[in-house]
Amino acid sequence: MCLSNGYEGDVIDNMKTEVKVSADEEELVAQLRNYLTEKLTYLLEQNGTISIGVSGGSMPKVFSEALLSVAPELLNWKRIRIFMVDERHVPRDHEDSNLGAYLQLFPQELHHVFIPVPISKQVVHTAQAYEINLRKYLLPEQLNTYPRFDILFLGAGPDGHTASIFPGKEQLEKITDLNWVSVITDSPKPPPSRVTITMPCILNAKNVAFILTGANKRDVVRAIHEGDKSIPAAQARPMNNKLTLFLDEHAAAGVPNRESSESESPPPFDT
Repeated sequence: MCLSNGYEGDVIDNMKTEVKVSADEEELVAQLRNYLTEKLTYLLEQNGTISIGVSGGSMPKVFSEALLSVAPELLNWKRIRIFMVDERHVPRDHEDSNLGAYLQLFPQELHHVFIPVPISKQVVHTAQAYEINLRKYLLPEQLNTYPRFDILFLGAGPDGHTASIFPGKEQLEKITDLNWVSVITDSPKPPPSRVTITMPCILNAKNVAFILTGANKRDVVRAIHEGDKSIPAAQARPMNNKLTLFLDEHAAAGVPNRESSESESPPPFDT
């Protein structure tokens, strides 16, 4: 594992994890902007749509600030599409809607870059409709397989869930299930009904980046470092080794040989 402050740690399952630690939200946004600039510079040299998956909770604010502050010449909005990693089964104008949170932060003329999650009366129909939308934009490299998101930005809860994949839930085990989207009807966190991309979709992404802040994320960070696959967040390791952790000082205390220097924790990001 490589820390941005020069710490050189372990390689987990032969996968190098880059860790970037921020002192405050301003630095976190700057770190995210630099990351997006690097990735977009490369992706714009390739062909096709640039696909970015994002989570909810407190992530919309920092992600939006970071992306909208990237140099304009790198933002070919005609080629960028942003997808919800998971969505609560609520109307778009509901305060719990992930998509709604992003739309409030982006100017109206950029709303077209967000791929909608069509909310139906029944959550299973919502999942089916969203998968149809995903398949319109994310053609798999082979038939009967999974999409390859260019970048997935994930959060995680103190229990180790990521997206809306919670510990012990069947979505964790469906590695051979060819569905791209799963239904959740008993989320431990309200609202109970949600849709989420499946773990195989996460594993097939080209780049995965976690944004984890707060002392209550230390154990999750430690689990990711140690490869504790009993929790979904620690399983969310892309097969091509491109995993990055964006942490504050408090969450970074979960990295071995590193301790937080402050006692109080800022509000954590959650999903």
